[in-house]
This record gives sequence, structure tokens and C-alpha cells, in this order.
Amino acid sequence: MNLRSLVLDYLHTLQTQGVQRLAVDEEARLVLREWMLAAKRGGRPAPVAQIPVARPAEPASPPPMQQDAPVEMDAPAAPEASLSAELSKPLPEEPVQVHDEVPFFRPGGSNAEEAWANMRRILPTWPPLRQLGTLREKMVLPQGNPQADIVFVGDAPGYYDEKAGLPFQGEAGGKLDGMLKAMGLTREQVYLTQLLKFRPAQPRQTLNTRPPSDKELLFSLPVFDFEMQLVQPRVIVALGVIAARGLLQQGNLPLAAYQERTWNFQGIPVVVTHHPSYLLRTSDLGERRRLWEEMLHVMEIAGLPINDKQRGYFLPKGA
Repeated sequence: MNLRSLVLDYLHTLQTQGVQRLAVDEEARLVLREWMLAAKRGGRPAPVAQIPVARPAEPASPPPMQQDAPVEMDAPAAPEASLSAELSKPLPEEPVQVHDEVPFFRPGGSNAEEAWANMRRILPTWPPLRQLGTLREKMVLPQGNPQADIVFVGDAPGYYDEKAGLPFQGEAGGKLDGMLKAMGLTREQVYLTQLLKFRPAQPRQTLNTRPPSDKELLFSLPVFDFEMQLVQPRVIVALGVIAARGLLQQGNLPLAAYQERTWNFQGIPVVVTHHPSYLLRTSDLGERRRLWEEMLHVMEIAGLPINDKQRGYFLPKGA
């Protein structure tokens, strides 16, 4: 095993223990820079794309550093990514404005099966989320096909989700099942998840669930990015305005603004629509038709066939 492999394994071990920063002296920094330059000369492939908020900004010309100054060191970007590939990334010409406190989540694994297993093992006690002190203990696991073309994502689990340990339960989950059935799909054919995998906590909590905070969603975004690196869907459906804000990081736009266009997350198209619970509160056929048109758009992006009956849902008879 060469030195780079040893370093890679060491970083991965630290990451699984929740370590986010390392002290690197000047000599080690010079070695890392030599690896970077060698990788650039050798034309190594670029690493797997990473979520922008998960990596701190790096200046164009690194300033002189005192010995043992702490700098951010990320673990491997993905199972196939090498350290030399990571170091081959060109330095940005200007500092990038990012959330430098957002943790990095890559649990590692030699294949997709190991990566999923590592995620399920590490996330329940992952320090960056647990140390917030604002979340309940039980993790709500994703459900469905880990190679699905369509991903449905909500903001956070509720009481019934936490009780079952699965997303989109209760009456709202029943409405989602109805939407899937109308699309000719089942839960087993799509991928269902939440940005935040833990129910937000509050005092004397019973059935009530508060909306997740901006920080809770932001700290969960690298986890969702890891999921999408593995699933690689054709389209993501963000259910509700809170999920849209947490996923797309566009501020407090209203739901209508998110519905006006197709967005993008790491190169994956994102369609924003109402949360299924909205169907419990409205009988307006016009609103139901609009939601259904968004689902037709999702089906088109995913390359699913659409029949005349599906196109005619919620249209006036004879239209």
C-alpha cells in the first residue's frame, strides 16, 4: 500500500469517528501540494462533484502559515475518488462565499452497498447533527428503490414517520401513495426521503412536530447530497416550501416562486410542489390539477409514459 492510500484510509477512519478538522504542519502541506501538482501534470480525472456548502473556501494563493495551523481536511469524496484526484482540483481565482461551518458527510465504502450500510451506521450518532441538541433520537430511514429515477424529499419526519421509522406515513402518506398510484408507480419504484432524518424536538412533545430550523436543514444537506450521489436519479421532487428552501438554499421565497420553474441540485432537475398534506386541506379542483400537472412534468423528465387518462385527470369533462 502506497503513502497516498495510507493517508486516504487514515482520513476515512477519522471521518467515521466524526472528526472534521486536522492540524497540518508546513511540511505536510508541501507534500500535499506536490501531490496536487503531480496529479495535474498526470492528467488525473476530476473527482465526484461535491455539494458547494460542504467545503470551505480556499484562496487563490495560500498565505504563509505557522506550524500546526488548523486547516480543513476532507475525507474521501466518494468510494471511487482518490486523494490525488481531490488534490488535482484547480484553486479558485477568488474566494467562494460558502457556509464554512457546514459539516462534510462521506461515510465511505468500497461499493454502493457498503456506502448505504455505513450511512445507516454512522448517521444516528453523527456528531454534527447530534451536537445541535435539537433533534429526537430515532432516525427515520429512506424508503424505496436506491436506484430510482424519481426522488421525493420532504423537510423532516413527523410523529407517524418517527413511529414507523419510515417517511411519509399517516394521512399525508396516504395522499402520496394516491399520487404515486395515479402516476403508475409504487413506493418500491421511487426513492422517498427527508432532508432531516430526525424529528425536530420540542418540550413536552406528543403528536406535535415543529418545522425544522434553517440550521438543522443546512447541516442535513450534505447527507442528502450523499444519498443523491448514490441514487443518481433523473429528477427530484421537493414536497412543500420548507423542503424547497432547505434543498435549494434560495432564501424565504414563497412556494409559488419555487413552482414557477424547474430548479437544479448538483445537476439533477428539481420540481417543487405542494406537500401531500395540502391535499388534506383543499378540495379545489384547479389546485389539484396544478399539482397533477407538476407530476406530469416529473414523469416527462423521468421518461415515463403518460396515457390519455393521466393527461385528463382533473380536467372538465369534454375538455
